Amino acid sequence: MTDNVDRADDSTADDPDVDVLREDIEQIKSAMAIEKRYPGQRRLWLVHGVVVGLAGVITNAMFVYPWPEYVYVLVWGAVFALVGFTQWQTSARAGSNVADPGPTPSWTVVFGTLVAGLFVVTSIVDPVRAEVESVLQGAFFFSLAFTVLGMGYLLVGTILRAYRIRAIDRYPFYVNGAWILVFALFMPHVEWLQYFGYAAFGILFFLHGVGTYYLLTYRLAD
Repeated sequence: MTDNVDRADDSTADDPDVDVLREDIEQIKSAMAIEKRYPGQRRLWLVHGVVVGLAGVITNAMFVYPWPEYVYVLVWGAVFALVGFTQWQTSARAGSNVADPGPTPSWTVVFGTLVAGLFVVTSIVDPVRAEVESVLQGAFFFSLAFTVLGMGYLLVGTILRAYRIRAIDRYPFYVNGAWILVFALFMPHVEWLQYFGYAAFGILFFLHGVGTYYLLTYRLAD
């Protein structure tokens, strides 16, 4: 008799929680393609790939034929402004596109933190960077910038989960962040990357952007 009662109790303990399962299923069903949540986001992979890729090649040309430092600032300032504007515009348009999925992280805080972090890190290492030869100065600075950029892509990929973006649309952010971090790690230590790393970064970024746009548009579109 006691054994029967125990077996009954064990059976009850093994039963799945129906409410939890139903909630999980609803969450899975509510995951959506990033293009539905943020119309135009898929195209931004292509746009940003072209813009950053071109900026990388131009930077390498400026490095080979030394230009004043303010030109670097102007080029990359224009890149960040264009990328930031297109991203903001895409996000703003999607504001009322779907029901609010609930409490979610603030994009303003996320991107503001990354920009502030880049400023602080470069300020800390600037005295050390000034002690090395000019070739390494550029490699160190851009490797730091690439590091923050790679962390940004990894963060965005993770945060998009809170916005119920389907996994297949988040993977390109993870891949982009991962290879950028690896690139940033090797750039100051590999001689040919010190000279041609800017163009190499631009070409890789372009290829990733074009490839992601193609896959999400023509192969993995729902």
